[in-house]
Order: sequence, then structure tokens, then C-alpha cells
Amino acid sequence: MSLRRDKNRRKINFKVIATSLVAITLIGIVSISIGMKSGNSPFNSNIILNITSTLEHGVSKGLGFFTGGFSDIVNFKSNAQKVEKLEEENKKLEEEITNLKGELETTSSLEQLKKSLNFIDEKYVANQLAAEVVSKNDGLWYTSIVISAGSDDGVKENSLVMNGDGLVGIVTEVSSSYSKAITLLDTTSSVSFKLSKDSKYKGIITTGTGIKEEESNREKGLLQGYMMDSDYDVLPGDSVVTSGLGLYPENIAIGEVTKVVEDKSKSLKYVVVKPNVNFKNIDNVVIVEPRNIN
Repeated sequence: MSLRRDKNRRKINFKVIATSLVAITLIGIVSISIGMKSGNSPFNSNIILNITSTLEHGVSKGLGFFTGGFSDIVNFKSNAQKVEKLEEENKKLEEEITNLKGELETTSSLEQLKKSLNFIDEKYVANQLAAEVVSKNDGLWYTSIVISAGSDDGVKENSLVMNGDGLVGIVTEVSSSYSKAITLLDTTSSVSFKLSKDSKYKGIITTGTGIKEEESNREKGLLQGYMMDSDYDVLPGDSVVTSGLGLYPENIAIGEVTKVVEDKSKSLKYVVVKPNVNFKNIDNVVIVEPRNIN
């Protein structure tokens, strides 16, 4: 609206200037004619020059005002086009950044999965495949997960589930396209372990250990277990890996001992273990075919 008013105002100013110019010119011609006839000019040369000068200044100013306004309009359109172009370029850059982040996350995830293969001994020959976690149980921690691979992909019951940080759990149910697995945090999960510092020191990660804080430990995402011999030297900070007994091959990372509780009446040493795997966030896993233990 303001731009339209400016344009109308400029048109009126220009018409006034033009009309004034014509009127003054006519007056000057008539006056000169009368003076020439009578021999006495009512206007001397200085007055005429002043009128002419003033007239030229007014016309020049009016034309300058009109030209400047037209220039402002042209510049406004040009700047608007530049802003629109910059907005389009910014949108394209945002899309490229989003795509790049997705590619980096995928690459990082694949690198993590490659690390999980280091946990499998070369002597243990098995088939492996990578898959995505498509859903999980309700709650803060992953105790059960659904994986985007099934029997059509070669997944079998009791297959191992790992990621780049260590042991996640084990497959319990298999359909043609999907599989369900329980994690080490599930109450029905159990795994034999050993201490990295001495393979003779073995124990079992399981529930129902009798530790008073067992329920609160599980709510914190911690594992519980006990040593098979109360004489075993176990301390907070000791690394825990699979022992090789049962379904799990040995030396798959499990976690780190955070607490040792000794029950002398039962001649047992209980342990609390912080898992290497972040059970709040599991996106991709490697499924390893179960070994033949018959």
C-alpha cells in the first residue's frame, strides 16, 4: 500500500511541475511580446534569467525525484529476487546436511558392527548377518527386542545377538521375516562368564542371586551374578567376558564389575556388573548362528 501511495504522489508532483513550466513559459512569451510592441519590456533580462533558472532547477529536481523513485522500485524487485534465491539455496543446503548426517550415522553403525566380529574366535566358524532393531519392550531399558531378520535370512533359535560393544542377548523366537530376542537384562537370561584377568575365575550372570539391591540394580540397567567359588579373587573394575560354556562362545565382552558382595554364610561371592552395551539405545545388531554343543 505504501509503495502505491509513493508512486501516485510522484505522478502528481511531476504533473504540477510540468503544468507550472507551461504556464510560466506562456506568461514570459506574452510579456516579451507586449514589451516589444510598446518598446518597454515589463521584465528586464535579469528577471527573465531568474525565472528561467528557477524553472530549470524545479524541472531538474522533479525529474531527479521521479528517476530516484523508479530506481528504488527496480532495486526492491532485484533484492526480493535475491532473497528468494538465497532461501532456495539454504533449503538445499539443509537437505544435503540432513542426508550427510544420515550417511555418517549409517557408516558409524556399520563400523560398530564390524567390531562385534572381533569377539568371535577364529576357530568358531559360524554365519553372521547384520539387522536392525525394529521395536523393543515398554520401559526405559531394552529387555526384549524385535529384529528385522528371520528364518528366510538364516536366523535360528538360540542365535547370539551382539553389537560393537559386546553381548546383547539371544534369539528366542523366529518367524520368516522377524526374530525376537531377550537381552542380558531379561529376568530369564543367564550366561556363564569369566574374568579377563584370569580365565580360571568363573561365574554366572543370572537373576535371583539373593543380593538385597537386586531389583534396584536391574532398574539401573545393571547385571547381577555370582562366582562359582568364593575363593576367586574378584574386584571392582575387573572385566567380564563369556566363558565359553553353554551357548555362548568365549571372550565376548559383557561388562565390568562394579561391586562385590561376600556372603560367608553361604560361601558365595555376588557381583554387580555394569554391561558394556547401552541397553537404552540399540539400533543395529549382528546375529551369529548358534554353535553345535551336542
